[in-house]
Amino acid sequence: MPNPRRIRPVEAAHIAALIELGTETGLSHWAAHDYLSEIKAKNAIMLRLEADANHTVGFIVGRLITAADAVGIDAEIYNIAVSPTHQRRGNGQLLFDAFFERCREAGARRIWLEVRVSNEKAIAFYTHNSFVIQHLRKGLYHSPPEDGYLMSRTL
Repeated sequence: MPNPRRIRPVEAAHIAALIELGTETGLSHWAAHDYLSEIKAKNAIMLRLEADANHTVGFIVGRLITAADAVGIDAEIYNIAVSPTHQRRGNGQLLFDAFFERCREAGARRIWLEVRVSNEKAIAFYTHNSFVIQHLRKGLYHSPPEDGYLMSRTL
């Protein structure tokens, strides 16, 4: 039986679904204009996961950036979310793999992300995907207040 899951680019028409998923999964709030700005950015990588025809059940938002050493390209992941009813089924991995592939195609060498220190589930997922904690950032998050880890992995 064919798998109806598909990775698709995010378009403006999908912003409401991203906001809903972000709320449902407890992401830090992004407003519609934040997502729209990323859609318009030439260096953004925004992908969504469809479980069936045009039903978004997950997404990842990131951007290509100048590498820390100012030589080459890195990438940052700003948000990744999968609907709780679609978690633990490989959907987050599908989004990561598609994001990593686009980063490789663009020549990125390293990917960075930030995560709340209390988000053990996400940290385990990131570690499973070869991310390593690089730094503790005190007071990184404000609502609610919390420290965060800066994690990275090479491609």
